[in-house]
Formats: sequence, structure tokens, C-alpha cells
Amino acid sequence: MLLKTQKIKPPSGVVIRYNSKGEATSFQLTFTYKGVLCREKVPFIPNKQGLKSAGFFLGQIKNEIAHDTFDYAKHFPKSNKVKLFTTTPNDAKVVEYMDLYIERGIVRGLEKSTITGYKKAKNGLKTLWERKVSDLESIDVVNLIETSTLSRKTLSNRISFLRCCIDRAVIDKLIKSNPVQNIRIGEYLPKLNKINSRGVHEDVIPFTPQEKAKIISASSGTIRAIVSLVFNTGIRSSEWVALKKVDVCLKTKRVTIFDAIVEGGTKETKTKAGRRNVPISEDVCDLLAIEMKKHDSEYLFLNSWQRVWNQDSFRKDRWKKLLDSCGVKYRYPYQMRHTFASKLVSEGVNHWKISKLLGHRSPNTLYQHYGNFIDEYEREHNA
Repeated sequence: MLLKTQKIKPPSGVVIRYNSKGEATSFQLTFTYKGVLCREKVPFIPNKQGLKSAGFFLGQIKNEIAHDTFDYAKHFPKSNKVKLFTTTPNDAKVVEYMDLYIERGIVRGLEKSTITGYKKAKNGLKTLWERKVSDLESIDVVNLIETSTLSRKTLSNRISFLRCCIDRAVIDKLIKSNPVQNIRIGEYLPKLNKINSRGVHEDVIPFTPQEKAKIISASSGTIRAIVSLVFNTGIRSSEWVALKKVDVCLKTKRVTIFDAIVEGGTKETKTKAGRRNVPISEDVCDLLAIEMKKHDSEYLFLNSWQRVWNQDSFRKDRWKKLLDSCGVKYRYPYQMRHTFASKLVSEGVNHWKISKLLGHRSPNTLYQHYGNFIDEYEREHNA
């Protein structure tokens, strides 16, 4: 029997599994088949001869894959992946192609947040799981869109995910064309118009100067540092939770945005414009200096459990309580960003500069969300 203390180096792709006593219990093979990373346990006795046999067996598998003669069901009949690789045009189901797309995303090294998004989209399309791919029709997807109560963004993400999954079925020649290919959700939903008759974007409800002062005054400690920073810079919740101490320069009074935390995973900002330097006030500098001395973590803000903040937890717990305590009508924390942007617009700051501070690629988003503030400023200064 092999022991962990022997420090035996197994062949590449072979993993030795040990029990709590450090005794080898089994071997696991790792290989890639049809773009999917596969890990399978093999029934060889956990000794030196078994290890050698596992290595030879893995070599045989790789050779069969290279010559397109590999039969997954033959070698691993009890594996969960058998169904994934042995479906026929008559019985392949939509859920199998969803699983395949997610598996390939993992192999490609996509961000954790992206994979989490795929899994959420899959769960949201559960009504289509058992539908045979060959039976899926465009009308099925259209009906799903028209009866949905989801936000447009969530619905769009799900349909996009489904479209990508079924694309593979076309490549596999299971179907001739993708029934989701030319479907655009906007064609089957009521016209979306968030700009009311007064030119106000209904999603933009900035805090008044009085409300802003109340919120900051009612807060303390880390919460005060967070809300003061966001009101002062307009950075997103996903960005402030990811801020590190090295991203703050108290000497130049600036914070640099490099990363965002989405679905529990840290990732770079989506665009180059998202990576930016934002100036901060003297008051905010003082608050951040205190935060930097509170702990040894590389991150700037930690919660009461000394962990990196979760933006949803902040919103549901601390933010709601804070607004209740100072009698300010509840709005999402994102309205702090809108408050920052609308204030700069109302002060006549250059639109390109505002867009740069917000991390936008161009002022187009600015015009879309803050058009009424721009119009109001121009009326006042052109009168």
C-alpha cells in the first residue's frame, strides 16, 4: 500500500487519494474530452503496481481520444458524464447542453462570477430542461419571454445563455438551426420608456443635499467612511467592497479603481474606462486613514466579522437601518452614485470628465440617465 509519507510522484494526470491516516485509497484520472475537464476514479489496487497501471490506462484513454475512438460509457459506465457524451439526436435534452456549456466555461477559465451567472440562468430555465433539443421551437422561447415577470436584464441574460447552449447542438449536427438565434426580447415585451414626460429618468432619484447630510451624520465608524467615500466619488458597490489599501493614496488624495467583487469573486473592471483615478476630499482622506489602521487585511473595508464586505449584505442590513434611523426615504445604495453624478452635472462640470470619473467609455450614458439635469443647467445658464 502507498503511504503519503513516501512522497511518491504519480504520472501526470494521475492523482493519489489518501485517507485521514495517510494511506492511499484510490486513484483518480484527469483528462480533457470534447473540451470538458473530466475526473474519474479507477479501480486499481492502491499500490505501486496499481499506480503504474493507472498511468498506462490514462495513456490509453488519451490515445483513444486522439484517434476519436474513445467510448466514455465503455470505460466509465457509472460516471455522471456518460449521459453528457452519449446522447443521440433523438434523446438529447436542453439541460444536457446547458451542463456542457457550463463545463466548457470552467475549462476555458472563465471568471467565477460568469460561471455563477450561467448556473443561475440554467436554474431559471428549468421549465425547458427536459425538452428535447430537437423539439425546441422558437415559439417556446417567445412564450417564455411574454409570460415572464423578470427584469429585462435578467431575462436577456437567460435567453443569451440558452442561445449559446443550443449553438453547440447545431455544431454537433443535432439540429439544422438554432431556434433561439434570431429572438430579441425587446420585440416581445412592452416598449420600455424610463424617461417620463418631464424628461426625468425614473431610475435616477438622487438624494438632496439635506438627505445626504442626514445620512452621513447618522452614520459612524466604517459605515460613515463607506457612505462618505461613495457620495464623494460615485464608485459602485462592487468597486468599494474590492478596494485595497494600496489603491488609496492619502498624499495625492486619490483612490484608484482596479477591481470589482461580483458573485463573491474578484475581477478586473469590465472596460479600460472602469480602471480610473478618482479624487477624494480631505474629510474622506481622514476617514480612510482611520480604516487603514484598524486591521492588517489588504482590503480597505472589513465588516464586523473582519471579513470583506458583501454588497448585498450591506444593502439589506446596514444601509436600510441607516436610512430608517435618519428618516430618509429608502433608495438603493446606487442612488449615492446618481447623487454624485447629478451634482457634477448641475455644477456644469465637463461631461467627458464626469464620464471618466464614473468609469463610462463616453458621455452617452450620462445623457441617457441625467438628461434632465443637463437641460436644467443649460436653461439656467443660457437665460
